[in-house]
Amino acid sequence: MSLGTTAGAAAMALTGCGKDDADATAIRLGDTVAESNPQIAAERYFGERLAALTDGAYDVKVYPNSTLGDPAKMNLQVRDGNLHMTKTLFASLTVFDKRLGVMSLPYAFARQDDLYIALLARLGRQLGNILEAQNFKVLAFFDSGARNVYNKKRPIRTPDDLKGLRLRVPQDTVAIDTFTTLGAVATPMAANEILPALQQGTIDGAENNPIFYVTNKHVGEATYWSWTRHQFGIDALLVSKKYFDGLSKKHQDAFVEAGFDAQKREWDLWAKETDNYVKQATDKGAKINDDVDVDAFRRAVKPIIDKNRIVYGDLLDLLPIV
Repeated sequence: MSLGTTAGAAAMALTGCGKDDADATAIRLGDTVAESNPQIAAERYFGERLAALTDGAYDVKVYPNSTLGDPAKMNLQVRDGNLHMTKTLFASLTVFDKRLGVMSLPYAFARQDDLYIALLARLGRQLGNILEAQNFKVLAFFDSGARNVYNKKRPIRTPDDLKGLRLRVPQDTVAIDTFTTLGAVATPMAANEILPALQQGTIDGAENNPIFYVTNKHVGEATYWSWTRHQFGIDALLVSKKYFDGLSKKHQDAFVEAGFDAQKREWDLWAKETDNYVKQATDKGAKINDDVDVDAFRRAVKPIIDKNRIVYGDLLDLLPIV
């Protein structure tokens, strides 16, 4: 895949922007996931590749665990040129352009490979173009796995099992609409707020991938894990376009190449680590069920896709099963 490069000469808002000198420029990359998440390993690999491609011109510092703030704060800082880079879920980017919510549509992809194929083709290019118009440069698409429901109360096998459950969802209208339609009490909140909310009983559960479930210690609070596979998640590794445009063409190309290399590494790491974390969840007491009536869920959420056709327009045509 080629994510392309962007030429430009915008004024820089960050110290050291645009300098190709002998001293390494520190690049701050903020993330919300835990240190042990394979996405952090891929981000550090991005830093290694960028240093190698630029003869040590850049030193990427990765900040996990929401050290630099929640997704909304970091995304704004990257857009405005006050933070170099972040990795964020697409649901957090819909505030900039509603069309990006297309990646949150439930059951838009039947298989993980269908998502990969789409991202390597027109869908990936279109998403990149939309984000560039908002002053973000996409360097990589990171796999964040199949999202599934976990909660304190019961296994989820049909949409009826969700009725009345207070479920944390991302701060995204599509996610809220999806679980409201399914009968849950959709409760939007930042990722770092989920654990205390589970502990305090503010919510009954959440939905995410197995790695997030274990690394964020939610398995100890919400032991019922159900393979709903309602969404194949994807995150964006972003660099400030204001920053990127001020770099030399050679260094722009290095950022893009390092991003593509990190994407390949992350996809491989994610696949390998998912099985490992499912086993860890079981060892920690998770009650895992895979007897989910996916067809019933798909039928239940179809109205969400239908009513958003005007919002997403041509992007819907790039989804394999919509």
